[in-house]
Amino acid sequence: MQITENDIALINKYARKNLTEDDLYIFPVVLCDNEIDRDNECFSDDSLEKMAELFVGVTGIYDHDPSAKNQVARIYECHVETDPNKKTSYGALYKKLSAKAYITKCKSNENLIAMLDSGITKEVSVGCSIQNCTCSICGKNMRKEFCHAKGKTYKNKLCFGILENPNDAYEWSFTAVPAQKSAGVTKSFSYQNNNYSNEYIDLLKQQASEGEKYKSFLRGETVKVGVTAKLGIKSEILEKMTQNLNVEELLYLKGVFEKSISEKLPIKPQTLVSEDFTQYGTKFIDKSKFNI
Repeated sequence: MQITENDIALINKYARKNLTEDDLYIFPVVLCDNEIDRDNECFSDDSLEKMAELFVGVTGIYDHDPSAKNQVARIYECHVETDPNKKTSYGALYKKLSAKAYITKCKSNENLIAMLDSGITKEVSVGCSIQNCTCSICGKNMRKEFCHAKGKTYKNKLCFGILENPNDAYEWSFTAVPAQKSAGVTKSFSYQNNNYSNEYIDLLKQQASEGEKYKSFLRGETVKVGVTAKLGIKSEILEKMTQNLNVEELLYLKGVFEKSISEKLPIKPQTLVSEDFTQYGTKFIDKSKFNI
């Protein structure tokens, strides 16, 4: 890719010394797009525009491992491109977040440059913070309310999450596991490289075991509260309903059942005091005998 004077000027905003064409290797990269990915989510058009601002100056690393030794590149220009001849699977004009990145020509980067030129190192993913995941069916925030299931079809309409309101861009990473098929992008995954210690692996196993135990307990409690709510749903049906729900969804469903119970069976104190009485300390006084 040919380096222009404008490229050098933009890059030198991040350099401590003035770099020249001989010092630099630049390459284009597609960070993400507005197509539905393998997680049944997509970025909204507004999110792409906002991310075009957020990703300028952001560092490129390997496999989302936030280590200084893994910093290999930096984005110096970013913009949204629209393809007027292509549409997404849900009928919108196809848009992608395209960027230009640079690395320095040095001995430690020779292998990366060769891998980029050969097309072997190609796919990237983004790490960013997104405030809302809006349901494509009903418009609710799927991170706060359980409404529809992503990936399922309702009346011939696919449910997917629309990622909206990005407020930070952490990094972008070279990765071999893309989630977005067209752009070859994953997003917001956070995992270390393959140099795991035995202690780290044991910790992950312990956390996974404890998480499954809690999830199993929460599923049982949700079914129990659901039966108590007397909504006419059999316990075996509730067990099937909750089988594939995550912790957040189980907590939400349990809360719905508990609200239904509280509305049907309002809690009353064991000793009910008439409005004609008032309490002073531990004694109840008949207000009708006094000017209270």
